[in-house]
Amino acid sequence: MELNEQLKKYRQQENLTQKQLAMKLNVSDKTISSWETNRTYPDISLLINLSSVLNVSLDELLKGDTETVEKIDKDLKLKKTYKHLLIVIGVLLVIVGGGYGFLSQYQYENELVDRFNPLLKTKIGYAALPTEKTAIDSDYTEMKVGPHEKKKVLGSPFKNMVVTDDSWGTSSFLTFYTGLPPVDKPYVMVEHRGIYVSRINFVDWESIPRGIRNNMFKDYSKYRGMYSDYKKSQKSMKGNYDPKTFVMNVGQYD
Repeated sequence: MELNEQLKKYRQQENLTQKQLAMKLNVSDKTISSWETNRTYPDISLLINLSSVLNVSLDELLKGDTETVEKIDKDLKLKKTYKHLLIVIGVLLVIVGGGYGFLSQYQYENELVDRFNPLLKTKIGYAALPTEKTAIDSDYTEMKVGPHEKKKVLGSPFKNMVVTDDSWGTSSFLTFYTGLPPVDKPYVMVEHRGIYVSRINFVDWESIPRGIRNNMFKDYSKYRGMYSDYKKSQKSMKGNYDPKTFVMNVGQYD
């Protein structure tokens, strides 16, 4: 006997109308009618409640109706699949949302992160460099060249150089390796994404776009000590405000 016939049979045995059964199951009487006319069938949770209300075992209620049992089994498997799919989608949304939040906030902090951060644009900036003629002791880096020998070199690396990216004077402190700059090209063009520097090229003053030149010092000595002053100013400020870029305005135009 099919499920719709079983439902009608056991409902009548319990002297219940469709409306009365519907009230006990918290569904509409149209739903009961739909079950008994075989247009739809109850899900597994309602089947369990039905067997209890109608005082019949679930096995007896479904006995002989293999087609409906197969449909219910298929529906259960689909629900499990959808549930797992929703969990996967939820996890992915959390990962994507968390990743976006991280990448939008964690910038100019780590070279590797900045290198692959899709939210950062690649920029071309310019910086003045110390040369052998203008450098002082603090501009050099001590490098080990032998088991017991060290020497001071220039440009390996240049640390915390002021790199200006545009005509507005937007600048940042970047560290990069260049080696000794030519005497006639004491400036550098820097391709970077955040603090990750991908390429550099030595240039002369006239090769720098005029708008950017207007926001740069021609003499590197005027940049010396700027980074240490910047760090001191950040320590003296209250809160965690630590801008990764700043504006250079040197007040000179050519």
